[in-house]
Amino acid sequence: MNPTQNKIDDAIPYSMLRVSLNPLTLAFAGSDKYLEQPFRRAYFANSLDHVRRCKLYSILFFSIFGVLDAYVFPEQKHQLWFIRYVLVCPVFLVGLVFSYTDVYRRFWQSINAIYILVTGFAYVAMVVITPAPESYYYGVGTIFCVFFGYTFIHARFITASFAGILVVCGFQGAMTWLMEATSVIQLIYGAHFLGINLLGMLICYSIETHQRKSFFLNYLLEKEKRKTDDINLNLEKRVEERTVALQRINRDLNKEVLERKQAEGRVRASHERLASILDSIDADIHVSDIETHTIMLANRHMKQTYGDYIVGKNCHKAILGQDTPCRQCKNHLLLDENGRSGESYSWEEKNSVNGRWYIIYARAIVWDDGRIVRLQVATDITAMKEMEARLQRAQKMEAIGALAGGVAHDLNNILSGLVGYPELLLMDIPEGSEVRTIVETIKKSGEKAAAIVQDMLTLARRGVAVTDVIGLNLIVQDYLDSPELAKLKSVHPQVTIHSDLAPAVFNIVGSPVHLGKTVMNLVTNAAEAMPDGGEITLSTQNCYVDRPLHGFETVPEGDYVLLRVADIGIGIPAQDLERIFEPFYTKKEMGRSGTGLGMAVVWGTVKDHSGFIDASSIEGQGTVFDLYFPITRQDMEKAVDELPIDRYRGDGELVLVVDDIKEQRDLAAFMLKRLDYRVDTVAGGEEAVQYIRQTPADILVLDMIMAPEMDGLETYRQILAIAPGQKAIITSGFSESERVLEAQRLGAGRYIKKPYRLEQIGMALREQLAAAPTDNPLEVPADN
Repeated sequence: MNPTQNKIDDAIPYSMLRVSLNPLTLAFAGSDKYLEQPFRRAYFANSLDHVRRCKLYSILFFSIFGVLDAYVFPEQKHQLWFIRYVLVCPVFLVGLVFSYTDVYRRFWQSINAIYILVTGFAYVAMVVITPAPESYYYGVGTIFCVFFGYTFIHARFITASFAGILVVCGFQGAMTWLMEATSVIQLIYGAHFLGINLLGMLICYSIETHQRKSFFLNYLLEKEKRKTDDINLNLEKRVEERTVALQRINRDLNKEVLERKQAEGRVRASHERLASILDSIDADIHVSDIETHTIMLANRHMKQTYGDYIVGKNCHKAILGQDTPCRQCKNHLLLDENGRSGESYSWEEKNSVNGRWYIIYARAIVWDDGRIVRLQVATDITAMKEMEARLQRAQKMEAIGALAGGVAHDLNNILSGLVGYPELLLMDIPEGSEVRTIVETIKKSGEKAAAIVQDMLTLARRGVAVTDVIGLNLIVQDYLDSPELAKLKSVHPQVTIHSDLAPAVFNIVGSPVHLGKTVMNLVTNAAEAMPDGGEITLSTQNCYVDRPLHGFETVPEGDYVLLRVADIGIGIPAQDLERIFEPFYTKKEMGRSGTGLGMAVVWGTVKDHSGFIDASSIEGQGTVFDLYFPITRQDMEKAVDELPIDRYRGDGELVLVVDDIKEQRDLAAFMLKRLDYRVDTVAGGEEAVQYIRQTPADILVLDMIMAPEMDGLETYRQILAIAPGQKAIITSGFSESERVLEAQRLGAGRYIKKPYRLEQIGMALREQLAAAPTDNPLEVPADN
């Protein structure tokens, strides 16, 4: 190793310092004598705070040991305490106060000697006062006092040595003349005290020598520092002269640099404006090399979509996660036959990574380095695609609604006879007759057919809103006991039905017919999904959703009754599960396994009941449908027995039946005559108006949907102009509409849904005939 290496890190031995010190007093001597006074001032300034703390420590420790005095020497404690607290501690306290005066600096070393003498002779006095041999422990205090003076209070060597020798001599004299100590003890104590005193003197001598040499070294360093400062001052002057020359050169350079920076600033501002514009566009915009497919630029929206570090990656890797270029890459379409920028190109595409739809605009442009690059703008149109899908479903449902509405109107007119005439026949057939059983079967079949028509209106969201308080368990149990389920089991004998109905589920408000149809459709689909057989589970339970449940659709917080239909069949693929509630969407063979309307009716029924659906399926494991219906705290009404006919029989009142369907007029007339009414019929609104002009009628049975020239509402308005207060009831094969409500506001009575039963029309007539006449707002104009 090089012996000159790292010289700056080596300590300077004090033996190498050439400093003159008096060997006895250690004062600076010879050529260094002038340093004595500066040293003493510096030594005092550096020691003052320390000496004050030493006084406090002395008072503290000297006072604390007074407890030991009382414990070891209880008879002499007052004498010992007098020495400690009256003689010694006040001396230290006075010295502490005196240290805050300006005079203290002149006498502080003499005062240090006084401290040593006072404390030392105090311990000598304690040794003399207390009985031996216990008193010898105060000799330890004398040793402590001597060492305290030599090492801790920054006393100079000459001062500490003088005081220490006097204390040792005093202790030895006390042992010799005032204490009954053997010569051996005196010898041992004398030798130890003398040795300890000499050791303390050597330590104090070494400490002061070190302090003085440190002071001398600092003096030399300060002297060299002043020389260095002078040299630095000269250097600064020379540097200043050179700086003036360089400043002239720098001014020229700065001017050139400023002009260049201004040009760069204009370019940068232009780039920032372009970047700001690109980042403000809510579309994925990027530029990529046509040949290497490397992304060279991407806007903020692009980075948010595909990551902050896509610049420098290949576009097919960053956007689609592919290691090779896309097979359908459009780069060649952006160039003309000469390989230059051609026409722009746009298309729609679904990203296979994030599953979102984009409309993409791309064209080839020339980059600033002359390369042909591809500029692409991809706008997310997923929401628009979903909106289009919803619009298509809405249009499909609207078309189905129009179809179902028209068919339902015609079927209701046809079914009126199938429901009404059997009811009239039953009035003449005695109980127990076989014919009565046949007619009752016909009547029930007609009512079931009417319920099917009602399901069609449910699909079109035009069904009658039934608000009965019902129990979902009863709906399920009725289906389990129904002939429809028996027929299903005969077709699928390997399918078993298991029910797990909670015993105390809440009631709901709705239509028993629609809910029963819903259960039937779900069970039928489940059975057909298990060609090899299996188990279908029907269960109900109360359910509280404490936070929105995000499944097939979002179920909001609330109390529900949950109906679950689960099977272990073949399952539904994910892409089909999203569409199962669309009308006519089915994977079954049309005409044999369904019409494709069953699940659409389920959806419509649940929505009519303000409910929600959650559907989940795993291919090969089965499907679960969860239907959430809002609960009601109302109780179910008890079944009402059929009213006796006398409750709704007429009293010879004249009833005018207005209907454009002959079969409906004939059926209504026949039913009303059986109720003892006088009946006339007309085929339209104009005939009804002419009839009322000539013959007053007690009440009208008014069909709402008639020939387009004049419907039921317009007919009623014109009749009210002729016969104010004219009473009427409304019938229709459609649902209750706004025009029905308007007719009721004009004074019409109850609305009756076709096909109606004898009791329904009879009770409606009696209710309206018994009502007080009303003032009709004849001034309400007819609809244009």
